[in-house]
Amino acid sequence: MSTTTIASLPEEILLTIFEYLDSPPPSQLKSRLEPTLDLTKSNNHIYKSISQVSHLWRRIILPLLFRYSRLRLDVPPRKEWSECSACGEHQPASTTIDHPVDEHHNPLFATAYKNINTATANHSEHSPSRGPNFILSTLHWASRIHHSLTDYLAFLQRNNLPASIHSFALLTNCMIEESQHRFPHRMAATYDYRYRAAADLWHQLFKAVPGLKRVVIVAPPADLACLTNCAIDLFGDWAFEDMGFHVLEVRVDSSPLTNNATPRGTVHGYGQLYAHEVISSTATIPSYVPAEYPGVAPSSILKIRAWSHLSLNEGSFLRAYGTYEYFERGPPSLIYSIKDCVSSNRRAWRPHSQSCMDLSALKSFTYTAILPFANHCDFRGLLPYIDELDIKLAPDPTSGILQDKDRVGKAELEDCWSEFFHAYRAITKPFRTFEIRKDGTPKLKKFICRDVSTPALVYELDEEFVPLCLPVWAEMEPGVFVRRETYPPSYGPEIM
Repeated sequence: MSTTTIASLPEEILLTIFEYLDSPPPSQLKSRLEPTLDLTKSNNHIYKSISQVSHLWRRIILPLLFRYSRLRLDVPPRKEWSECSACGEHQPASTTIDHPVDEHHNPLFATAYKNINTATANHSEHSPSRGPNFILSTLHWASRIHHSLTDYLAFLQRNNLPASIHSFALLTNCMIEESQHRFPHRMAATYDYRYRAAADLWHQLFKAVPGLKRVVIVAPPADLACLTNCAIDLFGDWAFEDMGFHVLEVRVDSSPLTNNATPRGTVHGYGQLYAHEVISSTATIPSYVPAEYPGVAPSSILKIRAWSHLSLNEGSFLRAYGTYEYFERGPPSLIYSIKDCVSSNRRAWRPHSQSCMDLSALKSFTYTAILPFANHCDFRGLLPYIDELDIKLAPDPTSGILQDKDRVGKAELEDCWSEFFHAYRAITKPFRTFEIRKDGTPKLKKFICRDVSTPALVYELDEEFVPLCLPVWAEMEPGVFVRRETYPPSYGPEIM
């Protein structure tokens, strides 16, 4: 009887064996923990180890090794980037670019250098966020965004990987330390070129990787707004100093759009971003700029795919509890712009409406935070449009955050837990069994509370969830409520 070794197996069988060793990406396993830049790090390096066995095994395993890929923007620029004729050695004092560069860079930097000269002439000491130094800072990051993506896509092409990428994570630390406008999107058209670069990043990525099904972005709140081309209010951000990062995840569960089905608002390159504009009553608005707050620009990643799932993790609210009348301050959050985007039926009467996809395919929404304010957890604007709501508001028991005096600061934990239970009361009120309207709205089909996994919270949460009762709701497992009936039988059949 002959003996067969693993080295003699056909490549197809080896690939099948290797696929059994796959595991979810770390960004998924850590998605409900406090956001950090370690979200994509893992101790499971089995595919990397396999790739080091032989050249043959590396070639076979490569599509699996990079199935879940990531890109860090806050890494030192490569030396080659300095040779770029648009953003490398070119001096911003000039308003023309003599050297040929690609279609993405040239229009952005040519426009930017003209605006730098204007800003230098008009700069006021009282408006540091609108001066030439601020513009140069945003240009630095626009350059990083462009070259980082270019290198990433070149790597995929060299290794024939575009069809293998299922998940993409984009991460960055704080981009610009200096103070910004309360509504940063108001500077996006003429001062902050990161918005323009971010819009192009997503369109170029989806053009090169059309099968991409999941995207995760980890960034400080203001930078997350920039990378998603969303409007955000930074009025109270000083009170949330321990809210270092937010995580936004979007996912499509159905077949991804193909190259032949270009979504509305799609643009290919900086030079074409101005081709998709909305004429409002006051100005011409580029497609990468939100028209108002709350709002989402047409070129936002939220609008260029028919996403079926959206998840937002906003981290810790603890430090803000130590401020005077904390409940009057909202965190720097995308939730308001997201709710506005989902509630597309309100567009009819909005004079500054920017047409595009409005998350019309969204079926599930996941929200995670550490002891958020109850008035921040108002998801009524989402409930008419989603089938599933998944919530986690308590810190992970293993995190030890509530035992860390530096993290708790001046917060009164009694206030924190009071807000916690009030938040769940506010979240569930619209779809309690006897609060549901006669037409069965909201149509929510499933509600999940992840906090019942903490034994100390189970009793009081059970009390809060008593109104989620039969015949409309059934608790199929702890914290998981499934819709059984459209409305209580006491309403009787709907008369049409």
